[in-house]
Amino acid sequence: MEDDRVADLKILLAGTLVKSEETFDVLNKYSGAKIESLPSMGSREVDLAVKAANNSLSEVGKLTAFRRREILEKVAALMLENQNDLTDTLVSETGMTLHDAKFEVNRASNILKMYATDTFHIQGEALTLDADARGSGRHGYSFRVPVGVVGAISAFNNPLVLLAHKLGPAFAAGNAIIFKPASLTPLAALKVGQMFIDAGLPQEALSVLTGKGELLGPLLAGNSTVRVITFTGGKRAGAEVAKAAGVKRLLMELGSNCPNIVCPDADLDFAAKNLVSAAYSFQGQNCLHAQRILVQESVYEQFKSVFIGFASKLKKGDPRAPSTDIGPMITEGAAKRVEEWVNEAKKMGANLLLGGNRSRQFFEPTLLENVSLEAKVSCEEVFGPVSLLIKFSNLREAVRASNDTDYGLQAGIFTHRLDDAVYAMRTLRFGTVMINESSDFRVDMMPFGGFRGSGLGREGIKNAIEAMTELKMSVFNLNALENTAN
Repeated sequence: MEDDRVADLKILLAGTLVKSEETFDVLNKYSGAKIESLPSMGSREVDLAVKAANNSLSEVGKLTAFRRREILEKVAALMLENQNDLTDTLVSETGMTLHDAKFEVNRASNILKMYATDTFHIQGEALTLDADARGSGRHGYSFRVPVGVVGAISAFNNPLVLLAHKLGPAFAAGNAIIFKPASLTPLAALKVGQMFIDAGLPQEALSVLTGKGELLGPLLAGNSTVRVITFTGGKRAGAEVAKAAGVKRLLMELGSNCPNIVCPDADLDFAAKNLVSAAYSFQGQNCLHAQRILVQESVYEQFKSVFIGFASKLKKGDPRAPSTDIGPMITEGAAKRVEEWVNEAKKMGANLLLGGNRSRQFFEPTLLENVSLEAKVSCEEVFGPVSLLIKFSNLREAVRASNDTDYGLQAGIFTHRLDDAVYAMRTLRFGTVMINESSDFRVDMMPFGGFRGSGLGREGIKNAIEAMTELKMSVFNLNALENTAN
């Protein structure tokens, strides 16, 4: 039985409808019903999209900052006008709960509004060139120009937020863009892509490529006329994209296994409530997921009891039901992988405190302790509803354990002591350190990105726009004008 909730869907390839002999099905993650069959694109479609994007640059270049702002604001408004439809689509194709899907639409709309505002803040500076003897009589000005064509590759877990953080800065800066949504969750992205065209973006300036990421990602990254690649996904896929990209700018967010430290002076109820949400929202399929929770030994047992109390109240079921907290994982294969990792940890001596069971695509909120550092759930990104409790004696020990990872996206610490907060802020080797917030906290204008294996560059309003522009310099020799005048 097909799911009929997605209707009048258009595939965007430079404004034209696409047909393909090879297709793939997008499934309802709860019922398993087919929602839609989409074209599985390949090298021909990538070439067409890149050619169209380059052809559009002169037209896109004529769009003033005022007009680009208008387009982004119009798309943001269209998203809210179609909030029920987009929410419904997200619940179907991702399995996220009704509450999370509504939040996703509102957040993505707000992100586009912020990028719209920043079209007015793409600025350079005047330089004092006569600070050097050779600069006498010269005035220098720097300014930012679009890179041209941006290639964007997205993950499945936040289809609209990730789209907004890629299309938003690309268009705010005056670029054309080719967007590759995750094949598991492309439908809401296709609908919002059409909204960009409806809002007035030149049709050739946007293509949305559907199909296999392992094929389309390297093809898009490897095209020499695509000047920036912005990628969100796993380390292995990111490495393949980076290898194909060659010499061009890369923005890469590659996940993490975020640590959160609970100090003995922390408000344990507050910390536990925040960390339960950070551990199990959207089934833990989140790069900011609270995977490692380090608790000082004097409050360890108390915190454990409080955390389990909150987590035990989470309700599993149909993500469309308003009372549901835990929906299905993105695929049954993903749930099986998490099950294998939990079983491996148990075989290596871990204690199972909560959950640990799988039913089809559902995996219970799970809590482990005494986990070996060699277990995958400890040293890799689990990307599922599994968290670890780790006991520590002093803060320096907790920071060392937190830093013992190949990742470095975000970390959190719960404490009322200013000296401990400052110590953690300075010594935790992560892109962002949260004080009395979980690692899952993010406000979208923040610079967002990580150290080490968590990626390259930074998203966030100002940072992403700068990454999608080139800094250009101009020098005026006023001596020549004076000579002419004389």
